[in-house]
Amino acid sequence: MINQRQIEAFRAVMISGGVTTAATALRISQPAVSRLIRDLEDRIGVALFERRTGGRLRPTTDAATLFHDVERYFISLEQISQSAASLRRRSLGSLRIASLPALYVRLLPRFIGRFLASRPDLDIELVGNSSEAVIDLVSSGRCDIGFVDLPFEHARIRRYELAAVSAVAAIPVSHGLAAKAVLAPADFSAEPFISIARATQLRTRIDAFFMTQGIHRELGPETPLSMVACSLVAAGAGLAIVDPFTADSVAEPKVCFKPLEPQIEVQFSLITATDARLPGSARDFISGMQQEFALFAQSCLQHLSASR
Repeated sequence: MINQRQIEAFRAVMISGGVTTAATALRISQPAVSRLIRDLEDRIGVALFERRTGGRLRPTTDAATLFHDVERYFISLEQISQSAASLRRRSLGSLRIASLPALYVRLLPRFIGRFLASRPDLDIELVGNSSEAVIDLVSSGRCDIGFVDLPFEHARIRRYELAAVSAVAAIPVSHGLAAKAVLAPADFSAEPFISIARATQLRTRIDAFFMTQGIHRELGPETPLSMVACSLVAAGAGLAIVDPFTADSVAEPKVCFKPLEPQIEVQFSLITATDARLPGSARDFISGMQQEFALFAQSCLQHLSASR
């Protein structure tokens, strides 16, 4: 039978992108994480990761499918414990933050590190989850602040729009398109295309990017995670379009990222509960992240201008 620790190890690797960071998050050794992953694969009879030199793991498409169900499992399993824990966090000395994976891996930890430098007594807990789950965590009071990429209206949610950023193309470094500075919709017409899951803002805007130009794509694998899409690109499964935060965090030498023309703008939002009494630390965090997003968006714009 699949056990809880195997699922935790799988989820940690999928969210963090590697065994090393997963081991740190779970507070166990790297060999222990690898062993749990192997045991899970043996139990279900499916290879979830490709093993690469140096002990690196690359998620398969089956891993992406399983991850979707695992996220729903964790939402149900942790709901009671999170509700109880929220009672202990209603003080000025703690913040619980939920985020979709695109921001969870690099941008948020980097900002939190600087934020805590002047607030050593502040306790911050960072939770990675889907946008739908983040909305639920914040609206129910189990998290103070959330980050999502879904346009929505919710009676119990206050939304702070963050600076728009532009998606980028992910292509193999060995591909002929790697020599181009900027890619257009027509560049993708004869190539297998790796899609981000439906019902997301990014997927909707990617589809519009091609439809408005009358470009037909050869659809390949589909995944809910941009990080998995990049792994598929590295494996030669096709081309992809991903958010720039994923591009900034992926350490994959076989993949390069190119700006697009026309641009595909993606809008992320910071959310809080409408009835929440936010401490000063939370208000400072919100203000700081708005500035962080603006700086990142500006750097993306400068990179696009330099590429033309």
